[in-house]
Amino acid sequence: MSSKETLLTIKDLSWKYPNNVDTLFDHFNFTLQQWAFHVLMGKSGTGKTTLVKLITGEIQAPRDTIHYRAEDIAKFTELDMENYRKKIWIVFQDYRLFEEDSVKENIAYPLKIFGLGETIIQTKVDNVITELNLRNLVEKSVETLSSGEKQKICLARAIVHNPEFIIADEPTGNLDREHTQQVADILIKANKLGNTIFLITHDIHLVHYLKEKHAINIDILD
Repeated sequence: MSSKETLLTIKDLSWKYPNNVDTLFDHFNFTLQQWAFHVLMGKSGTGKTTLVKLITGEIQAPRDTIHYRAEDIAKFTELDMENYRKKIWIVFQDYRLFEEDSVKENIAYPLKIFGLGETIIQTKVDNVITELNLRNLVEKSVETLSSGEKQKICLARAIVHNPEFIIADEPTGNLDREHTQQVADILIKANKLGNTIFLITHDIHLVHYLKEKHAINIDILD
């Protein structure tokens, strides 16, 4: 691999919700390097999900605080923001899958919305299914899967998209210890395959497991 690039920089972010006296972020700083596995820890109410919304432009960030590849996302046009969002993928705690569709159809979804040909889609989906050992789930509908299996499909869908970075927002919040470790193993594998991972979590057991298995960077939201 060539030298790492800085994908995301947050500099001196100070922000609070309107009509709320409490400041959620007070000169918060963060840097996400290409190919990194970065963990942001914080208890409920520390602004983890709000930070995701700021990073993705769902909430307008203050100017000159959040930069994607050195570009201020607060200055993005609607088209700029649309193109930027196509370069990232979010794995949510509540899955956001198409319950009545098959596992394969769910994994293929991001490739279809980007207009790739069927042959390319089939190849990419098959590669991810093989890499993550999901062959036994391929033809099942998502509604028949367990919570742990659904989160694996969410991760597969993120990986097949090959985004510049994956934001995993509390991906193990609904899972037991065994499935949490399985999700952690997939995140580690994704990182080894060249995916940049930004994991947001309050789960100390997940972080301890990751530290035992893989090199990660950790920041803490107070």
